[in-house]
Amino acid sequence: MRSQLGQKWLLLIGVLCLLAVPPADAAKDFSKPVEYAPLQVQNIEPDIVSLELLAKGLSVVYYLEFFERNLDSIPGNGSSSFRKKTGKPIFELNHQFGKEEIFDSGTNRGVAMRMLGYLVIKEEGLYQLQALSNDGVKVMLSGETVISDPEQHSDRLSNIGNVTIDKAGHYPLQVEYFQRKGTAALKLFWKTPGSENFVPIPANAYVHLP
Repeated sequence: MRSQLGQKWLLLIGVLCLLAVPPADAAKDFSKPVEYAPLQVQNIEPDIVSLELLAKGLSVVYYLEFFERNLDSIPGNGSSSFRKKTGKPIFELNHQFGKEEIFDSGTNRGVAMRMLGYLVIKEEGLYQLQALSNDGVKVMLSGETVISDPEQHSDRLSNIGNVTIDKAGHYPLQVEYFQRKGTAALKLFWKTPGSENFVPIPANAYVHLP
């Protein structure tokens, strides 16, 4: 009798131990910002561009049926196994899509995108950039990585990118983003020199060469 009771207690303890271990997917709290040191960018130069050739917003190319889990799978400038679609210019990055269409991609899931243009910076000093995204996002300024949160995740803030600007002008900007499935969001913020708070980057700061 005692032997049977002992076995039952051992079985019960084993079950409780299994219940106490969270599944692998529950190990991350996606609501928290990415926890690593801010990226530091300095010694970058603006491009010399003809202002009369510039148009508002950022150009965009969509990669459809993109069900990868990381932006590292986004194609380069060569051939691609994903179906490509050129979209209309994107005038600002301050969107909470929910389950609606991602810009003018024609879909609300399985889409990656690469946006190109310039970030117009009007004064010197320290700029801090940060993104809120769902899923992954990467931001490059003058070829330097400023924001990197490329994995699949729900809404969360990225790392902060500290960018030292020595000269006002037009800085080449590349933004990559993907939405696998479910809800989606993409917002890009900055804190300008002398400011105390992050605010969405205004539409007039984005231009591109058509």
